[in-house]
Amino acid sequence: MDLFAGSIAAIRDFLARKADEGKVSEHIHRGPVRWPTEKNRNLVLTADTAVELGHPKDASTAFLFWVDDPSAVVDRRITLVGPDLRELAGRQVSFGKAVIVHGSGFDEQNSYARYREMELLRYDIHLDGCMMRGVSQYQREWSRVSRQALDRGFSLNTLGGALMDRFSRLDYVRAVETIFITSGKEDVLELQGIAGGIFDRIGAMNKMADDLNFDCDTCEFTEVCGEVSQLRAMHRTMRERGSAAHAR
Repeated sequence: MDLFAGSIAAIRDFLARKADEGKVSEHIHRGPVRWPTEKNRNLVLTADTAVELGHPKDASTAFLFWVDDPSAVVDRRITLVGPDLRELAGRQVSFGKAVIVHGSGFDEQNSYARYREMELLRYDIHLDGCMMRGVSQYQREWSRVSRQALDRGFSLNTLGGALMDRFSRLDYVRAVETIFITSGKEDVLELQGIAGGIFDRIGAMNKMADDLNFDCDTCEFTEVCGEVSQLRAMHRTMRERGSAAHAR
């Protein structure tokens, strides 16, 4: 069930243009990441912050999606558009992050549950000195990196590697890569615009799960579902499952 096939080409084109501008660097994560974790204790205060990414006053976009085509994902590749954290020390910058997964066996019955599992997983990263706060309904993320972590060598490769290590444990994930953008507000907003179709499809899935009996004629995602047969099939499956559960 390939809901996002049309989006991957646009994102690759965006990265190719940024590479032509000399903004792109790539790294293959060999893993696993060796960095201490501090679950529920990774608070980074303003006074201790070396770099602030995606502050509410700045541009921010953070999202994930999956594709069926194995050739569309380079496993464990981290692509950075802009400078890494050490070059950003002392600054507050706009931030973009995308996680792209190649998975197997996605269909109208399991795609939403898998999406929710992956969505929660991408914030279940508790690296010492890195505080992440996600607002998934707005596809935003606000992060801070402490001075101590930066002095010890923390980088976006560390964060991207940790994310991919976690995703790779899921039995339906075959490959995963991450994209980070620190090159400025304009580039973050451009990626956000390109990803609009992804946000629409995710919004439609969330609507279906939250309200199985909604009126399609009045739903704000009617046009999206009308164009994507997989979403219509997912809606039917969710409705049938909800009706069966209610009958019991």
